[in-house]
Amino acid sequence: MKNLFGETVASEDLFGGERQGLKDDSQGLALKSRGEFNIFALTDAIGRRNKREAWVIYRKALASGMVAEEVFYKVFWQVKTMLLASRTKTAEEAEMKPYPYSKAKSFIKNFKPGELELLSENLVKGYHRVRRGEEETETFIEKTLLGL
Repeated sequence: MKNLFGETVASEDLFGGERQGLKDDSQGLALKSRGEFNIFALTDAIGRRNKREAWVIYRKALASGMVAEEVFYKVFWQVKTMLLASRTKTAEEAEMKPYPYSKAKSFIKNFKPGELELLSENLVKGYHRVRRGEEETETFIEKTLLGL
């Protein structure tokens, strides 16, 4: 398996057994047959504001071989999408595809006014702390998810 930087990463199968076809667990998470993790399960948990589920999925993403920085970009994408959906009336106005727009729009109800802006701000600040070496990416994402 390759990470975000094209480096080969050994993937330990912590889920038991061989990865054949789709494997499903009690929360509806799936591993694709080629060993890739379905990261959109994490973005959906964030949208639902389910911090426990988001944390569990995050740990499974890391166990599947994903790099924490790659997960960060998906988390940021989800927050950005929800912010965009909260400020527009249609997918066309937001210049988005209808399906991700409607999902983001449905998740907005789980956040009070101003919370998405604060979450976005914290993600940007945390990203820069990580880049300056003041914090580790993996720990920063974990704190963010547990603070939902």
